[in-house]
Amino acid sequence: MNQREALAAFSRGEMTALELRRRLGGATYGEVLQQLSEERLPLPRAPASGREDQIARAREWMFPKHVP
Repeated sequence: MNQREALAAFSRGEMTALELRRRLGGATYGEVLQQLSEERLPLPRAPASGREDQIARAREWMFPKHVP
């Protein structure tokens, strides 16, 4: 797997950030972000299905002034 393929796998959520950083020779997370940007790949997104309550609690904790 080459660097572009590894970045794409991470972007699709098929690889953890730690595994990707190891495959890239110990890259920092900042370097990973930069490489994703250069390849025009999005950050992976965790599915929200089944986690709505956890997400709502996190939003309340992180943004208390914006809770309806």
